[in-house]
Amino acid sequence: MTDWEKQLNRRATAIDKAELARDNDIAAARLDGHSFRELGKWTRINHESARKICLRINGHTQTRKEREESGK
Repeated sequence: MTDWEKQLNRRATAIDKAELARDNDIAAARLDGHSFRELGKWTRINHESARKICLRINGHTQTRKEREESGK
């Protein structure tokens, strides 16, 4: 493997880890009550992407308070 291959592989791995951490933070912030538009603005993604991330990680798109109020 060349030096460039090694360096780019390390960077790609770092990006993957950062994206995973960002997605987990988005899901946690949604549970705490933040809107998808806020999440999108803070993370520089569109609000629909933030919603999809929450659905994938949390299994739903509701905040913790919304879930409690709906009895789920």
